Amino acid sequence: MKYYDDQGNELNIRTELNDMLGELYDKLDKMTPEERMAWYARGMYIKPLKYTQEIDNTIYIVRTSFNDNSNLTVYDTVERITSKAI
Repeated sequence: MKYYDDQGNELNIRTELNDMLGELYDKLDKMTPEERMAWYARGMYIKPLKYTQEIDNTIYIVRTSFNDNSNLTVYDTVERITSKAI
């Protein structure tokens, strides 16, 4: 992602996240395909994702669910949701 100032000049912004991702990519690049697949498998969610937020003493819980037989990808779903927010 590129950032620009008010005059349209490109800014060189490095963040901790960029540094962490760079280290992760370097680590993954050194792994064999089998080691990478094992690394990804350890990070997979076993339980459904759940997001909890309290607003004005009301607790909202959002759970994810996807139809295994659907023709839509996760990308399609996110694009549909975000396009409604605009």
